Amino acid sequence: MYFGVACLMKTRAIAGAAVAVTLVLMPQAASAFDRGCHRSFECYERVRAPNVYRTVERDVMVEPRSVHYEYAPARYRTVHRRVLLESAHTAYEVVPAVTRRVYETVVVRPATTRWVHRRGLFRRDRMCKVRVPAVTRRVVRHVVVRPARRIRRHIPAVYGTIPRRVLVRGARARKVHVPAVYRTVRHRVAVPSGRRHWVRSHPRY
Repeated sequence: MYFGVACLMKTRAIAGAAVAVTLVLMPQAASAFDRGCHRSFECYERVRAPNVYRTVERDVMVEPRSVHYEYAPARYRTVHRRVLLESAHTAYEVVPAVTRRVYETVVVRPATTRWVHRRGLFRRDRMCKVRVPAVTRRVVRHVVVRPARRIRRHIPAVYGTIPRRVLVRGARARKVHVPAVYRTVRHRVAVPSGRRHWVRSHPRY
């Protein structure tokens, strides 16, 4: 019993000294405590401080930079040009003759005389001379009133307009640089403290 009381007093003295000394001497005090007394009631352990987490922001590229071309088509406009369709020339026109109808009586067979046998009084034969009238016919005859002629005419030149497409500006291509697209991403990272400190633990018998 005396040995247990002495051991208890010695343990308290060593524990008080261990708190007052630096962290470097604490393991030595604990080992001395363990060597001097096989039973302990107050212990300290050296532990590493937990990591500290913090939120950091980082730019992440979503789309890389690129280059594309913008094409502008050619521009045209329509102009009207005066062109010669038919040159001037001389033409001749034939005017037909002017006629009119003339009705005429034409003798087909002239008047004649002939002897005709006739029976006379008391049945006597006799020859009589008779007149045979002329035979006529009405005919139409075309009479030229004005003869046909040729008229000289001057035909002027004939002009017209035709549409024509004229190039105003040729096709062009423009190089466009598209910058990269970034997005801010937040994530937690662990920051190790690297520190160690002593904490009280349960005694081990």
